Amino acid sequence: MKHFKFLRYRIKAPIIVLLFLFFSLGLKSSDKGYDKIDAFKNGMAKVYRANTMGFINQNGEEIIACRYHFISDFVNNLAKVMIDKKYGFINTKDEVVIPIKYDYIGPFINDLAQVKLNNQYGVINISGEEITQIKYDEIGAFNKNGEAKVRIKRLEGKINCSGEEVIPVYKSTER
Repeated sequence: MKHFKFLRYRIKAPIIVLLFLFFSLGLKSSDKGYDKIDAFKNGMAKVYRANTMGFINQNGEEIIACRYHFISDFVNNLAKVMIDKKYGFINTKDEVVIPIKYDYIGPFINDLAQVKLNNQYGVINISGEEITQIKYDEIGAFNKNGEAKVRIKRLEGKINCSGEEVIPVYKSTER
């Protein structure tokens, strides 16, 4: 009798280990046509197919098409995506919220993010509106007063959180 109890525990241990690996590391699956399926978070799992990524729901339905070369996890119903080295944001309905056209999009801090396009920088808001022209060679971080240093060639100025030049770049050397 003791021998059978020992077998029962020996069989359960590998099953528990496999379940742990499945949910924590993701699942390789070819039956659904995916190379890899990550663990579910908030009812969705990231899926990978031939160097593209998307998401499925808990029913296995593809809710975000596998067409992105990169896709982040969703934060506040938005995910950063990349196609052909261009970045943008989509919502959980796979609708483009911020156009997939930027060479770089920084993190959103107070609903503002720096963007880079054709080697020039600007600032967008969480809705994707460009609150500054994309014309600067450099933009610093916004300080506690809501201002950031900007630079075009050797000239510096300051912008505020509304995108207005508080100290215009062309006048910054005339102080």
